[in-house]
Amino acid sequence: MEKYSIKVKPGNKKLAKEKAENIKEKFEIEMKNKLRPKRTGIESQLDMEFIDFMNMRLEETNIKRKYEYDTYAGYKSNINIRMREFFGSSQKDNEQQEQRNEEKSHNNKEHIYLVSEVTPDVIDEFFTYLAKDCQLKNTTIKHFRNQISVAYELLDKKNIMSKPTKCVEQLKEELFTPETYTMEELNQLLKIVKNDVIEIPVLLATYYGLRRSEVVGLKWSAIDFENDWIYINHTIVQVSGCANKLVEGKLVAKDRTKSIHSNRKLPLYKEVKNALLNKRERIQLNKQIFKKCYNDNYSEYVCVKDDGDIIKPNHITHRFLKLIRRNKMKEIRFHDLRHTLGTELNANGVDLKAIGEFLGHGNLSTTKRYSHPDDRIKQNVASKYENLIHNSNEEIKTETQKTKRFIVKRINVPQLKQARA
Repeated sequence: MEKYSIKVKPGNKKLAKEKAENIKEKFEIEMKNKLRPKRTGIESQLDMEFIDFMNMRLEETNIKRKYEYDTYAGYKSNINIRMREFFGSSQKDNEQQEQRNEEKSHNNKEHIYLVSEVTPDVIDEFFTYLAKDCQLKNTTIKHFRNQISVAYELLDKKNIMSKPTKCVEQLKEELFTPETYTMEELNQLLKIVKNDVIEIPVLLATYYGLRRSEVVGLKWSAIDFENDWIYINHTIVQVSGCANKLVEGKLVAKDRTKSIHSNRKLPLYKEVKNALLNKRERIQLNKQIFKKCYNDNYSEYVCVKDDGDIIKPNHITHRFLKLIRRNKMKEIRFHDLRHTLGTELNANGVDLKAIGEFLGHGNLSTTKRYSHPDDRIKQNVASKYENLIHNSNEEIKTETQKTKRFIVKRINVPQLKQARA
């Protein structure tokens, strides 16, 4: 029992009691583990630490489903940050992560959950922790739910252990209405970003509603200056938020878009064409200025800095917010320029299907999330209906007048004889 001995200063009974409780809990867990019959085969996964189990199942699932690199990194991040904070782990990634876990732990206990201990009640408590302590939205929490559900699939199919997410109430999606700009605000924005490092990204997002990945992934070869077309067929994503430092900030290029519908051909606006031609001339000038210091690794891409380095997606986000705050404009996200385009087109009578094809959506339900109805749409509907009613009344009046012309006033026979006499 020497390893359970403690040293406490005289007179500090409260501290001694707390440490005694911790020792008692550790001893009970250790004895429970020793007395527990050893399971074999797939059932042995029940005795694994939850975090180790989640990491193992992620690797196994990734082989079958072949997750995108950024998707995989996101799942890895969920496990090694939020889940680790709540469920605990005997494996510490690094000192920084250990300190983070201690600061953000949902309680002062050092309990490490095993797979068999993760019940629906524990999952419900975990979701509450994500919502209240971590301030995550229900949409984000649903990703955690799905990830845990997938991890327990095999145990559930083998009737070894039911998914702990089965009996947990489904979370309701919050109604999200993003901020959008008016045409006046958009024109002001374009003046602000003139000659700035993110001028081209903002221009592309304003005129085409391109995503960050599509903006950064745009190549010179995808622009047809002769026939005035621009092709969206290549993307670059930035993997961030993962616990693994080797993955943090990594750029991943893909010769494809988010979906097959996002691969599209769009007309090249005159304003955008002129800006792109100016950008190409500036790049040639910068190559002469920087000489050997110029980074030629991204020479095929449009959105690069003066030194040739590519403009990272996260830099666009931060720089965009900095500029609009500095100029005291209404705060919106860079992605909200995409919502602005959809909303404006919808308000001006453009068909939802056409908007969806322009934005690269696969179905109308997605387009509806980007085409937010505003007062103008209601006014247009009211005006059209008013015209229908007005036109209908005019038609009725016209028909009535036409009918009156053919009405013959009949006179009875006695009156007719009297009139003739």
